[in-house]
Amino acid sequence: MAMASMSSLAATAVKSSVASSVSGMRERRADQMSQVDWEDYNYPPWINVLHYSLKDVEDPGAKTAVKWAHYNYIMGVTTFALNVLSMLVLAAGGVKWKGVHLIYAIFNLIIYGIVGMYSFYNGFKGLATQNGRMTTNFVGLQSLFLVFMFAASIASGANYNGWTNLAIAADVEKSKKMRGFWVGWTYFEASLWTLDYIVGGFALYKVVTSRNDGRSSKAGGPLLRNIGI
Repeated sequence: MAMASMSSLAATAVKSSVASSVSGMRERRADQMSQVDWEDYNYPPWINVLHYSLKDVEDPGAKTAVKWAHYNYIMGVTTFALNVLSMLVLAAGGVKWKGVHLIYAIFNLIIYGIVGMYSFYNGFKGLATQNGRMTTNFVGLQSLFLVFMFAASIASGANYNGWTNLAIAADVEKSKKMRGFWVGWTYFEASLWTLDYIVGGFALYKVVTSRNDGRSSKAGGPLLRNIGI
């Protein structure tokens, strides 16, 4: 019984190792066989540090997933930028601590602009070249962004204008002459964060399903069948 169990574990380990090696070989081969010039840096506009073109994604489902991931990245950058604008207006209007919070907002914009672009690029190139490692990078980072966006949609204090910030914005003693602007902006920004995580969740779902569909289509490949996996 023990020998049979050990044999079963050994066989499973060998199959897992071989499958992992085959997956790595396929990813490298797909990247090499791709006709895409990945050194044609054209994104983001005017900065041009990465290559991005939706035409490089051949599979229709994967193309849709990349499109939604791109929408979500642009939406996120826009919301962070608008958050900076709101802090600037509130600071200029004399709301206490908003000058400091403006610095926080700028840092958030820079961090998301860079890390979010890295995440989106991994999703794009991962689906374009069927690179499982890159799509996994996107899934992990996108999941963290969704948690942040959800928190930002309800948070108050510092530079956050989530739904719970309405009571603070409406406090005449704290916001004074900026009360009307702050309340209206809180509704606006909280709605944006809410839309961000909804669209982001859909983008994540599309990328995951496209990745799984790609894996399923390769599961019956001749190389795996020949080695009995």
